[in-house]
Amino acid sequence: MVDEAAPMKFKGTIWMAAVLIGIVLYYYLVDVPAEKKQREEKERAEKILLFETDQVEEFRIINKDQVLHLKRKDPSGWELLEPVKAQADPKTAASFLSKLQSARYSRTVEDSAKDLAVYGLKEPSLTLHLQLKEQGQKTLLVGDDHPMNQNLYVKRSDENKVLLATLKRADLDKSLFDLRDKSLLNFKEEEIAEIKFQIDGKSFQLTRNNEQWKIDDDAKGDSDEIKGFLKRVKNFTVKKFIDENPESLTKYGLDAPSKRLTLETAGESKPMTLLIGSKLENEGFYGKVESAKNVVLFGSQLVETLSKKPVDFISKVLFEFQRDKISQIELRTKNEEILITRSKQDASKWSLEKPVESSADSATVSSLLLDLRDARVVEFVKTSVKTPALFGLGDPQKVLTVHIEGEKSWALKIGNKSSDEKHVFASRTGDSTVFMIASDTVDKLFRSLHDLKNKKLLSFVKDEVEKILVEYPDKAFELQKRGNDWHLTRPEKIAKVKGFIGNDILWSLNSLEYESIVSPPLDNKASGLETPTVSVTIWKGKDQKAGRIVVGKKTGDKAEHFARVDGASDLYTIKDRLLESLPKDLQKFKDEPPHGPTR
Repeated sequence: MVDEAAPMKFKGTIWMAAVLIGIVLYYYLVDVPAEKKQREEKERAEKILLFETDQVEEFRIINKDQVLHLKRKDPSGWELLEPVKAQADPKTAASFLSKLQSARYSRTVEDSAKDLAVYGLKEPSLTLHLQLKEQGQKTLLVGDDHPMNQNLYVKRSDENKVLLATLKRADLDKSLFDLRDKSLLNFKEEEIAEIKFQIDGKSFQLTRNNEQWKIDDDAKGDSDEIKGFLKRVKNFTVKKFIDENPESLTKYGLDAPSKRLTLETAGESKPMTLLIGSKLENEGFYGKVESAKNVVLFGSQLVETLSKKPVDFISKVLFEFQRDKISQIELRTKNEEILITRSKQDASKWSLEKPVESSADSATVSSLLLDLRDARVVEFVKTSVKTPALFGLGDPQKVLTVHIEGEKSWALKIGNKSSDEKHVFASRTGDSTVFMIASDTVDKLFRSLHDLKNKKLLSFVKDEVEKILVEYPDKAFELQKRGNDWHLTRPEKIAKVKGFIGNDILWSLNSLEYESIVSPPLDNKASGLETPTVSVTIWKGKDQKAGRIVVGKKTGDKAEHFARVDGASDLYTIKDRLLESLPKDLQKFKDEPPHGPTR
């Protein structure tokens, strides 16, 4: 049976939805804009003065003591014209105009006041004049504070209404000090190319070339430290303006300033020089910018910031270098001299030249270079030393020398230890300073011959090995490679031995390193090599032997064995890990039974 009422219900639902949508649209398109417009009109009507801050060309703040007159230089810059000609503080000027532009009145006190003196408006404490681009001049008279709150009685110059403004006097009553630019030196840090210091008769300078700084054309400067210094200087402000046009600088100690800071840019701009004079007790220091007439007062922190020494700016990076340009490294102590040379054929490989000729452990050499790159100076002690013997640097305890392709070699000299033995005195090439570095940094850099030697016993390419023979006193296992698989050929034949036994043996042999060289060497009987515990031989192809290691008996309490490799006369000790990785019975070679779900 068809429900004839269903279409009617559906049409009713559509009609109700349309009505609802219409109501929503009317609210958002008509009511909301109307409410917003009413709110804006109410806000405008409640404003004390109608103007836009960017339309203000000049403004005056007139109080009983003085007239403050500011004129706009550019969209964000202002200058003072009265009572002195000077740069204005743009932030204070912008804040003053913003507060005035947004200020409202809470009520009209009188529509036509007969006696303005009642509200302090006959002789107002403040008169504000705004000169606008298109609206001419607007003036606001500011009278007394309301007795019950901090609001102010105000009056527009073209009306008789007395209004109660929701403003605080501090928002409008600005002083010359408030509105004056109190920055000492205006500059952009990235544009400074030279910084000159003259402190108590001594002088030095920092010079920038691109992003690199030099100290007196000698030591390398710490870029971060110098940037931080410039930022601090830029942020310092005048504490007090003392004398706008002094007859003499002598009473301020500025005829012969104790400190002088000069900043020069790379362009044609004139240098900016800051002079520091005598101290005003508990107040600060007198000072002035050399190109300006007025004398000001600085806080003591500025003087502390300027009281720098060259060592304060020296880079604490011990040595900067390009790793791929280093050709040799020398490590010299009182007892030993080690010389390591980079291979010309393979830049990743190094060899020992002194005190023995041997391949070097490239990983250890790389680690040494990383430690050298990361090494830092802890503290600079002296800028120049006439008697290096005082620090043990006349005949240094240790010397690290780095030879660089196409450049002069660089050397680090290590002298005496500090009293707490946590640091050592040191000096370096191209730098006349004496500094301290951590003792553990020295330990990281001066590796032992044992650490630097390549301790691998066998050298071969795993993919080239096709036969492995593992021999015990009572049995032997021979594996041969066919394609990618290993097969056991004796003591019995097993096609495709389980897992990766062949590859695991080769991996263990290739990574095998000796722990020590036995000196003097023991004979075969004493070392157990006369009747070996095990020996492993590998071949390239079927006939070309690639290497052989013979393992003797244990060395003693340690988990080590004596060992010797073919082609070397030394007797070594090795860890037991090799023996643990070698197969000892046939079961190791046999396939594991298949595992799967039980049916």
